[in-house]
Amino acid sequence: MCQYYQGYRSQLHCTNISSFDSLNTKISETLAKNKVRSEDIESITLRECNFETFTVTSNNDWLKLKEMRIDRSNISFLTSQSFSNLESLEVIDMVGNTLGKVDKDVFKNVKTLKKLALWRNKNFDVLQEYLSNLTSLKSLDLGQNPTLSKIVVDDFSSLVNLVHLDLSSGSIRDIQENAFTNLAKLKSLSLNSNNLSTLSKNTFKGLHSLTHLELHHNDLTSLPEGIFQDLEKLKELRLHNNRLTNLEQGIFDKLPNLTQLDISENKIKKLPNNLFKNSPNLREFGIASNELESICGVLSSNLKHLNHLNFHNNKIKSLEANCFQEMSGLEVLDIYNNKLERINRGTFKNLPRLRTLSLEENNITVVLNGVFEELPSLRSLSLNDNNIQLLEAGCFDTLSNLTVLNLDNNKVDELNSNLFQRLPRLVTLRLSENMLTSLNCTIFDGLSELSTLYLDGNQIGDIQEECFKHLNNLSTLSLAANGISKLTPAAFSGLKKLKDLQLYSNNIEILEAKSFIMLPELVSLSLEDNSINNIETNAFFGLSELRELYLSRNKLKQWTADTFNGLNTLNYLHLDGNGIETITSEQFEKVLELQSLRLVSNNLENLDSTLFSKLTKLTKLSLMDNKIHSLPDGIFDHLEALDSLDLDNNTIEHISNKLFVGLTNLSYISLENNQISTIEPKSFYGLHNLKIIVLTDNKLETIDSDTFAGLSSIETILLYDNKLTKISFSDFEKMDSLNFVGVDGNELPPEVVDQFKQKYKF
Repeated sequence: MCQYYQGYRSQLHCTNISSFDSLNTKISETLAKNKVRSEDIESITLRECNFETFTVTSNNDWLKLKEMRIDRSNISFLTSQSFSNLESLEVIDMVGNTLGKVDKDVFKNVKTLKKLALWRNKNFDVLQEYLSNLTSLKSLDLGQNPTLSKIVVDDFSSLVNLVHLDLSSGSIRDIQENAFTNLAKLKSLSLNSNNLSTLSKNTFKGLHSLTHLELHHNDLTSLPEGIFQDLEKLKELRLHNNRLTNLEQGIFDKLPNLTQLDISENKIKKLPNNLFKNSPNLREFGIASNELESICGVLSSNLKHLNHLNFHNNKIKSLEANCFQEMSGLEVLDIYNNKLERINRGTFKNLPRLRTLSLEENNITVVLNGVFEELPSLRSLSLNDNNIQLLEAGCFDTLSNLTVLNLDNNKVDELNSNLFQRLPRLVTLRLSENMLTSLNCTIFDGLSELSTLYLDGNQIGDIQEECFKHLNNLSTLSLAANGISKLTPAAFSGLKKLKDLQLYSNNIEILEAKSFIMLPELVSLSLEDNSINNIETNAFFGLSELRELYLSRNKLKQWTADTFNGLNTLNYLHLDGNGIETITSEQFEKVLELQSLRLVSNNLENLDSTLFSKLTKLTKLSLMDNKIHSLPDGIFDHLEALDSLDLDNNTIEHISNKLFVGLTNLSYISLENNQISTIEPKSFYGLHNLKIIVLTDNKLETIDSDTFAGLSSIETILLYDNKLTKISFSDFEKMDSLNFVGVDGNELPPEVVDQFKQKYKF
């Protein structure tokens, strides 16, 4: 078939056409149907076609055709006439084709060709003289050609106007000297992701216009002296992910315009002195994931324009004073995951523009006062995942513009009362996974802009009253995984803008009345994994904006309707793992806006038919991992909005044909691992939006034509691991939208199982 599109260009897309005559016919029909002339078409795409031969007919006048794309097709013969009638053609893109014979002059008559892309084409070694006449070509993409193993001198000699050459992702092992000498206009050369282990001094000889060179993801162990001697215009050089062990003195001396260099992921142990003495324009230098033990003193003194230096994941143990003083333009400094044990005063001297400093994942034990003295522009400081035990008083005092401070996962057990008082712009403070046993609440004085505060994973006991009273802009507060056993309303005084409060994994047993009265804008409250066994009436009073309440894995076996007083806007309620045995509709009458209810892993056995009658807005309901033996008819009658129903891992034996009546919006139902042996005829009838039904691991013996009657949108039916001995394949063929049926693990004849696997497979 062929289709016409009018986008940024007037286009024809043709797929699955089995002959060239048929192609011409389909094109003519499509043009006529859309009232378009051939001379107006600018792009043609042929995908998954089969041609004995391919020659664009001259019957049509393709005056404006500029692009020809052929993807995943089979062509037995490409001749010198294949593209000869396309006088305006500028782009040929051939990807993933299987070709038979290809004439050496196949591109000879395409005088205006500017871009040629040839990826993964079988039986087509493009470097065997096929390019000899393409003097107008500007871009050549030969990436992802596994047969490309060697580049010789004459391969590109005629491409005198070439600007971009992509030879990436092939199998190139060898490049002859002077192979690119004639490409005087070449600006971009990609040789990454090949098998190159050595390069000669003259590999890039003559490439005086080259600005981008990609050599990453090869097997290079060294770079010969003078290899970059003709690349005076080179701006970007990528050498990461090789096996380089050292760099020769002066290797980059002939690269005065170099702005970006990446030699990460190699095995370099030492850098030569004055590495960039003739590269004053360097902006970014990456040498991460090598084996460096030192870096101070080896970088040139003329790197005033360097703004990003990355040497994370090396073996550097110390940074001397004045290490970066010649790099006054530095904005980002990544030092994380080294072996640093301390930071010396003066290390970061003369870095007035530094905005981001990453020191995480080292072995730092103490942060001294004065180490960050000359960093007036610093916005983000990461010290997480060290062994910090002491933060000296005043160590952050000079960082008046700091907005993010990460101290997670250290060994801090005490915070100086004035530690953060001179950080007026701090927005995010992370102190998770330390050893704090209490909070000196004066540490938060002056943090009026703080929006996010993480204190989880410490050993903090009860929170002092008015501890956070000055944090008027705090939006997220995590006190999870501490030792908090009691909450008082005054503990949250001042947090008028708090939206997310995390208190999970503490020792809370009782929620007293009005515990959260000071949090009028709270949206999400996490109380999972505590020991809550009693929630007093009006405990949540004042939470008029709360949407999410997480109470899973507590000891809340019972509660009254008044427990949820004030939660008029609650949408999500999770009560998993509380040991709940009985439950009534009255318990939910104060949360009528619920959209998602989870009662997973409780001890529910008998459910009343009116249980969910008031939760008419419910879209997701999970009752998995309980002891439900049967479900009364009518229990889901009022859940017209329900989209997902999960009843896995119960002991249900029987499905009534009245159980799911009215669930017209249901798209997913799972009944896996029950004891279901009978499903009444038409039990799922009327579930017009149901797409997935899971009945795996039950005791079903028969499935007849009425079992899934009425499922007009069903896509997936899983019947694995039942006791089916007979099933009618034809019953499933009537379901037009069905694309997968799983029947393994039953007692069906092998030929029946194979029949389903052939028809319905992912």
